[in-house]
Amino acid sequence: MRDLLAAGIADGILVWGAVGAWTAATVGNYPWNAWVPIAYGAGKGVFLGLLAGLGAATGLTRWARRTPKSIAFVGGLVGGSILGTIKEFNGPPAPMVYFMPPMPDEHWYWSTMLIHWSGKIMAPAVVCAVSLVMFVGRLIREPYPARLSVATDSMLALAGVALLLLPEIASSVVPEVQGNGQHVNEGIIAALYCWAIAIPVIAVGIWRLLRRSASISVLPPGDASAGALEIRTPR
Repeated sequence: MRDLLAAGIADGILVWGAVGAWTAATVGNYPWNAWVPIAYGAGKGVFLGLLAGLGAATGLTRWARRTPKSIAFVGGLVGGSILGTIKEFNGPPAPMVYFMPPMPDEHWYWSTMLIHWSGKIMAPAVVCAVSLVMFVGRLIREPYPARLSVATDSMLALAGVALLLLPEIASSVVPEVQGNGQHVNEGIIAALYCWAIAIPVIAVGIWRLLRRSASISVLPPGDASAGALEIRTPR
């Protein structure tokens, strides 16, 4: 279970970060802070990936024994898309820059909303759900390999490091901030947002790795096989 949530968070950072990169690459007349959508997308992916992981965990319940992968996919899809779907139906998104007027409702509903919903809400949710279904398929097998848990924890820590370094790396490849409006502060706000989310993610990933290493090191040589068996139990 905990491995599945860790995988969901790591997947979310990657998938929704890619959606943010798509936004940054396609938005028009936005030469300043062009990396900001990437930062917000990757940061949002932590929470959406966690929700997708919780949804996919329904495939590990007892009543899902017959079709665990199908239930995990539906749960992961709903978890990854529910917040975005609710937001889409509540009205058009906020303008990319503060001085732009909001989009009128008659321009948002329905074709524009459906295109935005399918491309930026459902598409990443489907990718994340498929990835989690593959993970669930490995979780329900016996024996559960210890190296998969180690790989998941490492992936979580590395995803957090990538999120921590994202503002520095992304801002180095875009034009410098120009002007004197509110947008000048957007980069600082986005960087603080990334760091505030990345630090707990890194801490959890490292803590899980250290705890797993400690549980192996405290065992005497004769109990190595027992420790390995314990680690191979799905989490």
